[in-house]
Amino acid sequence: MVGNDSSAWSQDETIRILIASDIHLGYLEEHPVRGEDSFIAFEETLSLAVQYDVDLVLLGGDLFHHAKPSLNCIYKCTEIVRKYCFGDKPVSIELLSDQTVNFSRSVNYEDPNLNVSYPILSIHGNHDDPVGREGISSLDILSTGGLVNYFGKWTDYTHVRISPVLLQKGATKLALYGLSHLKDQRLSRLFQEKKVEMLRDEEHDWFNILVLHQNRAEDRGAGNFIKEDELPKFLDLVVWGHEHDCELFDMKGSSEKNHFNVIQPGSTVATSLAAGEARPKHCAMLQIHKTDFILTAVPLKTVRPFIFKTVVLSEHNLGDEDVNESEKVQEFLKEKVNEAIVEAKNLLSGDPRQPTMPLIRISVFYEREDQIFNRARFGQNFNGIVANSNDILLLKRERKIRERRQGQGDEINVADYVADSTDVETLLQSYYEAMPPERRLAALPVQLMTEAVRDYTLKQNEDILRHVLEAHRRRCITTLLESNTDTEIEAIADRLRVLRDEIDSADITQLAALKAPPVSEQIVVEGSSDEELQGEMEVTARGRGRGSRGGRGSRARGSRSRGRGRDEVAAPASPVATATERRSTPRRSAAQKSATWIHNLASKARRRDSSDIDDSE
Repeated sequence: MVGNDSSAWSQDETIRILIASDIHLGYLEEHPVRGEDSFIAFEETLSLAVQYDVDLVLLGGDLFHHAKPSLNCIYKCTEIVRKYCFGDKPVSIELLSDQTVNFSRSVNYEDPNLNVSYPILSIHGNHDDPVGREGISSLDILSTGGLVNYFGKWTDYTHVRISPVLLQKGATKLALYGLSHLKDQRLSRLFQEKKVEMLRDEEHDWFNILVLHQNRAEDRGAGNFIKEDELPKFLDLVVWGHEHDCELFDMKGSSEKNHFNVIQPGSTVATSLAAGEARPKHCAMLQIHKTDFILTAVPLKTVRPFIFKTVVLSEHNLGDEDVNESEKVQEFLKEKVNEAIVEAKNLLSGDPRQPTMPLIRISVFYEREDQIFNRARFGQNFNGIVANSNDILLLKRERKIRERRQGQGDEINVADYVADSTDVETLLQSYYEAMPPERRLAALPVQLMTEAVRDYTLKQNEDILRHVLEAHRRRCITTLLESNTDTEIEAIADRLRVLRDEIDSADITQLAALKAPPVSEQIVVEGSSDEELQGEMEVTARGRGRGSRGGRGSRARGSRSRGRGRDEVAAPASPVATATERRSTPRRSAAQKSATWIHNLASKARRRDSSDIDDSE
């Protein structure tokens, strides 16, 4: 055995890999100050691949920040990849596995029409996962153009079978397993049910690497992260994407042990003003020789300086009590911000590409309401000095959680949860759980809403919220009609709460079906056409909700109706029936009352929310 002394390793038998993750191209690309940050860091990452003359670049997901990146974002990405990864230098690693299985097409450096010097291999993350009916990812577009080799994409979410990318350079054999992002609850359940299978060639001595993009931190909640002990023990290294905290350090090792090491590169750009994002950003240089490896952390020099501080006002003497409390706090915090600006200058690397205007975040815990003020107005003092002048401060009430548990305070501020939330689902769930019982959602399921907001923010699905609300409104009315619920408001509210709880307890597969608009489920009242029903139920979304598979009148002429048996067909309306008779059926009256009740409930909630707005925020 050669051992971990790289000077004794033969370069013809050493695989060199540059590892990075969570590039988030396009993050705040329209921001006048921070718009170029993600592209600058990505360009530095690929320039390091050229500097270290690696055999390949391995990305751990979230190359793009949006599932549907802008044309400008795709253009800049293409320009950077072609600048650093294309060329006449031959690629020294040989691909042994079936390319059509790993990549759905030929690997780009073996394409005779392309000159690739530094091939990029990437899985997708939760930000750039496939969208639309065809399930196309932004990485599919780059792969089709020969810019990226996209692997680890799944279509069967009931049983994951991972076929490794087998690479060889001299006597060194590498088995690279790719597991693109899956919903953490789903993947955790698949691991528990032994439905994640990693194909393995035990006849040869392979160095095994798994790259995945999932929650790793245990504070995400039970079942909402992947446990390391669920992963196969034959692995040598695990490249863990998605977590933005950089936990990367130099290490040496050998595969002659039944335990793997974890590489967590973190993000290359700060996408949230959290403490973990303020850690120094790195990518990693991995050298593999047969069964030994050396990992070297490579600091990025073009990352915008970021200083995060926490201030507890009760721990500081703010001076004369006769002076206005809010003004004292503002003057004190201005000093803290100025100190952070001076500290940020020490983070400048001297690289001419590095942005010099820093990010500053001060998390402030206050005691009394007279200590708070308008944060946006405060930030105007640092325009042109701090890159995030509009949100320098995060104000949080000291002992707020304890007071809420004791019933001493009911006011909920979303900003109190932002700093401790790693994704939009966690933020919304924490927000709803902290609400007092009388202000919690009465009809809308929390899980359904958080999933819809996630799809809206990450996948830019502008129709998802409308679809989900419309689908659930119909589901509520259908449930009330089928259950013959009394017309009393209390009985209706109880039945809707039962429906809400049923949806909140649904598993991932059931939830996916609930988010889609129920085209086949319609509220059809005896003797009515679609146009009449639309006119009678004013809360119905106009132009939507018909959903009939045939023409407009197909339901009225004889399609099946909700509330009847499956084999029972709606009878045609009597030609002598008057409009008054058609409108006086009990089912129609119940539908009208139910729809009106839901409409009034939503209006009341909106009025209450608008009265709770705090000007200081």
